[in-house]
Amino acid sequence: MRTKVEKAAFAQRHFERFHDDKDGTMNYENLFTPGYIGGLRIKNRVVMTAMGNGLAAENGEASDEIIACYKARAAGGCGLLITEFCAVDGENGIAETHQLQIHAPRFIKRLALLTDTLHRYDCKVFFQLFPPGREGKPQFNGGRQVISASGIVNPATGRVSHEMTREEIHGMVDKFVTGAVYAQQANADGVELHCAHGYLLHQFLSPHSNVRTDEYGGCLENRMRIVREIIEGIHCACGRDFPISVRINGCDYIPDGLQKADAVEIAKLLEGYGVSCINVSSGGYENPAAFIEPCYFSEGWKKENALAVKAAVQIPVIAVNVIKHPATAEALLREGVCDFAGVSRAQLADPDWVNKARGGQEALLRKCIGCMSCNKEVVNHRGIRCAINPRLGRERDYNFTALRRDGAGRCVPVIGGGPAGMQAAIVLAERGFRPILFERRAYLGGSAVLASKAPCKGMVAELIETMKAEMKEYHIEVRLNTPATVETLRALDPYGVVVACGGDQIVPNIPGVDRSNVYYIEDVLMGRVSFEGKNIAVIGGGHVGLEVAHFLCDSNKVTVVEMQKEVGVTIYRTARYKLLSLLAESGVEVLTEHAIAGVTDGAVELKKTDTGEVVTRPADIVIMALGNRPDKSYEQQLKDAFDKVVFVGDANKGGTMADATLSAYENCWFF
Repeated sequence: MRTKVEKAAFAQRHFERFHDDKDGTMNYENLFTPGYIGGLRIKNRVVMTAMGNGLAAENGEASDEIIACYKARAAGGCGLLITEFCAVDGENGIAETHQLQIHAPRFIKRLALLTDTLHRYDCKVFFQLFPPGREGKPQFNGGRQVISASGIVNPATGRVSHEMTREEIHGMVDKFVTGAVYAQQANADGVELHCAHGYLLHQFLSPHSNVRTDEYGGCLENRMRIVREIIEGIHCACGRDFPISVRINGCDYIPDGLQKADAVEIAKLLEGYGVSCINVSSGGYENPAAFIEPCYFSEGWKKENALAVKAAVQIPVIAVNVIKHPATAEALLREGVCDFAGVSRAQLADPDWVNKARGGQEALLRKCIGCMSCNKEVVNHRGIRCAINPRLGRERDYNFTALRRDGAGRCVPVIGGGPAGMQAAIVLAERGFRPILFERRAYLGGSAVLASKAPCKGMVAELIETMKAEMKEYHIEVRLNTPATVETLRALDPYGVVVACGGDQIVPNIPGVDRSNVYYIEDVLMGRVSFEGKNIAVIGGGHVGLEVAHFLCDSNKVTVVEMQKEVGVTIYRTARYKLLSLLAESGVEVLTEHAIAGVTDGAVELKKTDTGEVVTRPADIVIMALGNRPDKSYEQQLKDAFDKVVFVGDANKGGTMADATLSAYENCWFF
């Protein structure tokens, strides 16, 4: 992982390399050059690779919601879109409650509507074909035992799989071929076989999950046999001109899994089988952070995997590399890492990622912050959602055609300049209101500014700058250093008021809370104080407390104190596990089931939540990270003074950035 200095140098190199000195615009000659997969022309080198989104109909058909979601990315300039995984097996192949399916003719009509919609924007479409194998769930598949290459325990789930017989393997081959035929009938431009991320075909490829001794196990050629038979079947049924992409792992990142050298040999075999391109990813459910990376992974961190594969084959290579900036995609293409850049979650965060890059509007491009909100919502069966793009998954309802432009220039003060307040002001401006944003501090960003100071959170700082640029684009008036008093607001004769001012820091009622060695997160993250060689107790093991510990641990001995049984319970598991591993590597101690009881000179007093016993721990410095609570007195003043008052973000209810931006968007959409 790059240090802060290395990241800054990396960004500067990209700026210098890809800016044209004459006019300051970006030079993306590779990114926007057409490319070919087989005989299929792709208008640019941007591919939205497959991601589960939970937007399909419950019966597996392509719903209006999923079509609208994909349509927004096609309209935004994407060259090739690979759909989420489509189930080719209706008995053992369902992975999610709302997942695309392609195992029966009844799915063709809606899938054809999807492809035809995207084709209107010259966006090509591949359907990704897969069954989950041992990563499936019995409850989604009639309670049946999960299937796999071998009947062994899956470390990720603890379940033992049913080892597929030869007849069952042959039947699965037929199901893949049938799915490809249905895809072709639905006007797809090609298909992709999912041989990565620990799903069924990957389970055959990897010696970690394939211990068979027949012709489908043992040497690599045998482990590849099922994939070869599927490819041969598709060529026979759909013609050799129908493109086949194969998604493989460049590395599994587990000790006895596939390594980079294995990926190279797999790629060579696939080329020999006649596939049209190879899509390089990594990881699986035993190491999920390696394929759905949280913010602790830098752009391009695994590019050596794709580079090795590309050097070994002549067919095109697609690769995902945590791309957030267009300059990163251009760099990877110029360096020969790949022929097509997999720009995936970046297009969730901003559907117009491609068009903004092409049009020199990078300042208005909302870049993925790696918070994992998207994956969290899918896994929890709520449908995909993005912390910085509240329209994601709701494009059918929240679009500029449906937007009511009835503001008529009426004034709406927005109190608070954090992400919720800025989002509210932007939506109001889009609707034709005249928002005026009040911020009592000297800067915009609210609590997001604090979050941006933690290690690996620089993308949050970029989000703040992007939202500021958006407000400037809409000519939104901003009043910094200006508390929004009732008198000030009344003078504007407002149509209504939007309150997004967050809350006040929670100050515990304990002895010693006012001592000189007690600080709050804002003191630390805003650089008002700095410490080195100190013994520090961070009180509060929520997201903010853990990130403050991460901020301090390089040069101090840090202990996180949490009254619950676990820390970071609101953080999505992939990000949580990675952050906790980083803290452990840095020597941070985590002390759960202890509540702060008092602060003394050089120590904290803690009460054990199970026994009530009070213990003393050494601490030179105490940092309070107990969260915020809304100011109810201010809330009541506003309600008494104005007929229409809307509370959004933490001013209404504490939550995540996703909660804040969505509440701001929805409330101001219907304001």
